[in-house]
Amino acid sequence: MAPRPSIGTGEPEPLGATARDGGVNFAVVSTNAERIDLCLFDADGGRELHRLPLKRASDTTFCGFVAGVGAGTRYGLRADGPHGRAGHRFDPAKLLVDPYAVALDRRFIFHPDLAAPRSAAVDTAPLVPKAIVGGALARAHRAGTTRSGLIYEVGVRAFTRLHPAVPEALRGTVAALAQPAVIDHLVGLGVGTVELMPIAAWIDERHLPALGLTNAWGYNPVVLMAPEPRLAPGGVAEVRATVEALHGAGLSVVLDVVFNHTGEGDAVGPTLSLRGLDNALYYRHDADGRLINHTGTGNTLAVERQAVTR
Repeated sequence: MAPRPSIGTGEPEPLGATARDGGVNFAVVSTNAERIDLCLFDADGGRELHRLPLKRASDTTFCGFVAGVGAGTRYGLRADGPHGRAGHRFDPAKLLVDPYAVALDRRFIFHPDLAAPRSAAVDTAPLVPKAIVGGALARAHRAGTTRSGLIYEVGVRAFTRLHPAVPEALRGTVAALAQPAVIDHLVGLGVGTVELMPIAAWIDERHLPALGLTNAWGYNPVVLMAPEPRLAPGGVAEVRATVEALHGAGLSVVLDVVFNHTGEGDAVGPTLSLRGLDNALYYRHDADGRLINHTGTGNTLAVERQAVTR
């Protein structure tokens, strides 16, 4: 096993994992956790190497600076605190994905153990994708002339899954939309804007695997800023390159996003990220602690709270 890395006082901003000279700064929001541990994994994401405590920096934020690690590091979080009252659902056996992650090492796959009660003490690390520390993300935007005309809503996977002019290895992915035959088709239709149905990392609802089905629409997100690995195996870079290609043909691109609920579902749904970090903070609850379900999907994000809106 590699030597245990040191963790020192970090910065509460920016949130998420930020590679800096000599290491990575980690910061996460939780107002009710009593402890949050950073879990570092091997290069395959299969073995937990180290568990390092983050320090509470304020009423809202835990953070820490880990020296000797950098871009490409796979990591997760564990949070401990109250459970079973006032909406609290802390369970340190549950590995959690950083809600500020922009890259995951694999897709989410539903398993009943992801919803196991705290008393079962089931370690979910083998079942949960690991976040990947990224390098600096350029924020450049290239202005250009865009076409007027139709807004075309595109389900990425279905739109290119059987397209004979798209290389088989690219079919069903965001990169396929950058293929000349696809762009020519869109331009020929008079499309001015391509609206991508949700491409953020999502999980299949728990009743679907038993039926041999999967969620093809993407409206069950877990990590709101990380591209779904099935649709964009090349991550943010793949999305950026595709958008640039569409812009080059005069097409605008908009993203359909889901910011009112997550794939953690109802009270017996999986614990994957926000639920484990601070269920009472991130989701709306009745006075008795029960989840409010305005969305019809089992939970409603408490977007009236600044930390959640952000």
